[in-house]
Amino acid sequence: MPSGRLLSVLDTAIGTLLCASVALILALVFNQARLLLALPLICMAVVLAVAARFGVATGVLGSVVCALLLAYFVYAPVHSLHIASSDARARISWLLLGGISLSFLFTPRHDESKQREGPRAKD
Repeated sequence: MPSGRLLSVLDTAIGTLLCASVALILALVFNQARLLLALPLICMAVVLAVAARFGVATGVLGSVVCALLLAYFVYAPVHSLHIASSDARARISWLLLGGISLSFLFTPRHDESKQREGPRAKD
């Protein structure tokens, strides 16, 4: 039977790959459309949903991977991590800031709740 640490790493990897696949599909399908404003918001929603299920580490890694994929495939110059437009840099920055901070705010804290219940049960 696999250890808890291995399952935690596997959960993080699965969640990060899920965020990456959604960001890649969105980037490849909608890169020519007028949805450039909505793509980071959609990615942030996916990151939050995945972080709520898989944890904070997945939310942070998913935010970074989504930002890198959008920068590489969507914003000019395409196929480069350099972003020429200040508006596009701001969108990516908001994706990172929102995805990382909201991942910390909205994910459940399983370890802290168990630690709090432990001393109370002994008293």
